[in-house]
Amino acid sequence: MQLPESVRALTGPAANVFAWIGDRSSDLIKHACRVQFSSAGFDTAKFAEGPMILSANHRSLLDTAAIRHALPAVIRARTATVGARDFFSPSDADRGVQRLFRTALCSYVVRTYRVCLIGRGDDMGDGVERITELLQSGWNVILFPEGTRARSASLGRFRSGVAHIARTTRARVLPIWIEGSERLLPVGGKFINTGAVHVNAGSPMRIGSAESNSEFLARMRCEIEALRVV
Repeated sequence: MQLPESVRALTGPAANVFAWIGDRSSDLIKHACRVQFSSAGFDTAKFAEGPMILSANHRSLLDTAAIRHALPAVIRARTATVGARDFFSPSDADRGVQRLFRTALCSYVVRTYRVCLIGRGDDMGDGVERITELLQSGWNVILFPEGTRARSASLGRFRSGVAHIARTTRARVLPIWIEGSERLLPVGGKFINTGAVHVNAGSPMRIGSAESNSEFLARMRCEIEALRVV
């Protein structure tokens, strides 16, 4: 049986080598930039019932690295990240060396952090199909329900995609709160500051058969906010 393209892109010897490099990149950030990573709630037993959607608040480009750093190695090896296709592409304004650098950097991040590229917006373009393929193939998926990085301390509006995918695949959702990443690398920041990042995972959730998408999103929002470090 032929694997879907979204799955093939994350498997094989070359993909595994790049993922290994990604793990070493996180270690480099930790030591060179003096970033203190800590986490709670990521025990392997939570993943025993099958792949999950890892749903977290999003305030920094470091969030993916922080979540992956928190995951047990055996779980991290089967975890992909969802990213907007247009974000990981050079812009029309990029020219010459700048465009080459941007293209190389985006390719590096996509491959080392196992990024599944999708469209942007509430319907996510081809995203629902690609994410569904990953979950049905046994992959966990990091999916930020806000769809973009928040510019304030409060959670932004949740997109409906995560609820739709949870209903379609019957995958559980793991609520996660990330604290401190926005101070280390805020939106618009170019350099990583010294500091601490804590990643806190709650109990897996499953969308109810009689529960609407909006009701599930509201419940998930409460679960994520309850994990906030105070």
